[in-house]
Amino acid sequence: MKRSPSSIPVTDRLAALGEMIRLRVLRLLEAEELSVGEVAQVVQLPQSTVSRHLKVLADGGWVARRTEGTATLYRLVLDDLAPEARTLW
Repeated sequence: MKRSPSSIPVTDRLAALGEMIRLRVLRLLEAEELSVGEVAQVVQLPQSTVSRHLKVLADGGWVARRTEGTATLYRLVLDDLAPEARTLW
């Protein structure tokens, strides 16, 4: 069962931000919804590396994903954040 972002402890949410590349990815997703391949192209990292970081961000409640055709699109989630987590962004 997937937890809502507001139910994820703030320490777990902060741990997901522990690497600079994840912050860079979040900044990209703040502007628009992107696929793994699009993010990988912008940050110039292998798609497998970007996928791993996106999974950490999704598990931490920072990004949401949806499938459109064969692509998985990611976006930054701020709406569901607990107030203390929202102030972090």
